Amino acid sequence: MKKAINAWAFPSEYSFEDCLRAASKAGFDAVEFNLDGQNDGHSFTLKSTDEEICAVKALCEKYGIETVSISSSLHGGKWASSGEEADEALKVLKKQLHIAKLMGADTVLLVPGGMPKGISLAASRRNSAANLKRAIPMIEEYGVTVGLENVWNGFFLSPYDMLSFLDELDSDAFGLYFDMGNMIAFSTSAYWTEIVGPHISKLHIKDFKRNGGINSGGEFCDLLKGDADFPAVMAALKAEGFDGYLTAEVFRTDPSRSWEDFFQSVSDAEDEIIGYYRQA
Repeated sequence: MKKAINAWAFPSEYSFEDCLRAASKAGFDAVEFNLDGQNDGHSFTLKSTDEEICAVKALCEKYGIETVSISSSLHGGKWASSGEEADEALKVLKKQLHIAKLMGADTVLLVPGGMPKGISLAASRRNSAANLKRAIPMIEEYGVTVGLENVWNGFFLSPYDMLSFLDELDSDAFGLYFDMGNMIAFSTSAYWTEIVGPHISKLHIKDFKRNGGINSGGEFCDLLKGDADFPAVMAALKAEGFDGYLTAEVFRTDPSRSWEDFFQSVSDAEDEIIGYYRQA
């Protein structure tokens, strides 16, 4: 397995090169870059030019860092809509695919569904499936997998929802971008992993500390400090044949901690988690 980190973990004042230098020093193999509404120093935008993207690719090569995938903060329930909102979603996806192709990434992250005001769950699913099917020819043209992520947006409420939606799309253009931390508040990561494992294209890791049992609230926390059962999740992943990147989607929880120490702690935690995988 390889270690990666999402670029949102870096402070906004960091440039692309600052991020890559820090990632390399901490021992990461890859970074997941993001397509955002504005450039905070290390985000791509809809206005990013090929020249700018290729310059970042050159920096990756300089520091020996791969691009694991391209995420985005711009989906925001648009796939559940129709008309202009749906067209905007397709525009965002096309830019992600284009960036991924130039950066040498084989996957982009997409958040389907969501519950925009006035759109029911049934309509959200119907619209999301229809919009994503429209995108299949474009996705196939780029040759990049679209990983569908489970987030807290009221859409994927169980692992079976993820699988049935993937079955409905019925295309190799899609896989699952599985976030093994996004259900700890209300379910068990390893149980989901066992069910969706064969379809995982990429993996996010994070941790969550419950206020007691499930459905009791809590908060995201540093890796290995919460209720994520990493040994069980890694055993389930290994049993299903997943041997890809562990991409930490995490944030510094202690502002008094140096950034260098934070990045190293994430890298060290990933080493320990990979150790569970090897022992399984």
